[in-house]
Amino acid sequence: MILPTNRRLAKLPYLKTFLADCPNAVVGWGRKLSGRRAEWVARLLRRPLALLEDGFVRSFERGAATRSIIVDDLGVYYDARSRSRMEQVIAQGVGDAQAERARFLIAAWQAGGISKYNHAPEYDGELPNSYVLVADQTYGDLSVSAGMAEQASFEAMLQAALDENPNDPVLIKIHPDVLTHQTWGWISEDMLTHPRIRIIGDGSHPVRLLKHASAVYVVTSLIGFEALLWNRPVRCFGMPFYAGWGLTKDALPTPHRRGQARLEDVVYAAFVAQARYVDPRDGALCQAEQAISYMAEQRALKFGFPAQTSV
Repeated sequence: MILPTNRRLAKLPYLKTFLADCPNAVVGWGRKLSGRRAEWVARLLRRPLALLEDGFVRSFERGAATRSIIVDDLGVYYDARSRSRMEQVIAQGVGDAQAERARFLIAAWQAGGISKYNHAPEYDGELPNSYVLVADQTYGDLSVSAGMAEQASFEAMLQAALDENPNDPVLIKIHPDVLTHQTWGWISEDMLTHPRIRIIGDGSHPVRLLKHASAVYVVTSLIGFEALLWNRPVRCFGMPFYAGWGLTKDALPTPHRRGQARLEDVVYAAFVAQARYVDPRDGALCQAEQAISYMAEQRALKFGFPAQTSV
């Protein structure tokens, strides 16, 4: 029987479905208290461990129950300080069939114009002919400290975006939770005085902004991973799961566990190897292809453009 380590996890929709392949696991959430408790209890009881995080094709509406979960029995994907199963999959590399599947997933992601959340319209303001995109994050986000970053990392990121692109506007995308969940961002007002800085604070879908950016600057934001899916140059000032593989320009030293990898290795690890999905229509397990197709169809229904990812 699955053993969740707090009441909220016990009530997580589809928990048994997500963990159908590890029905005796002790379950915790990432690097939060429940995750630390799960590691201790699993060792004590000599039971399998399942540390959970939201998947990268999470849901349509932002406040909806997650339709995708990352499951890891070693660590947490965003914690660069220690190993994780996702990191191991990337480091080992994937075979030809898996790489081909990863390329299909990238194409479906692009065709569907999707993101982790998919309810918001695209940014409809005028965009400069050339610009760089900077991603803020919510203050206290565990992926920042676990990604070996801090407040100074955001200051360095913004300064680098300005210095390395002296002729381009710098667009800063504010994290949607800052707008809807009464949280704070890392980029403070006193950092926003430069005349080339422009704030994108409408909670818009990121795809249009990513597609046309000449470069994307992040600390540990998932926006950096999505930028790689759109073949954008990415500069990292922390160590997210997709950094340290030669795919990004990194400000930090690469952990010794990482080396060279292909985008296909990272995509397969993130979307397939460690991810579980449920189909919102019937609550049954489904594959990444179906999850992406569903999100694309929902965006098409809401915003009126044709979905292109049916499989």
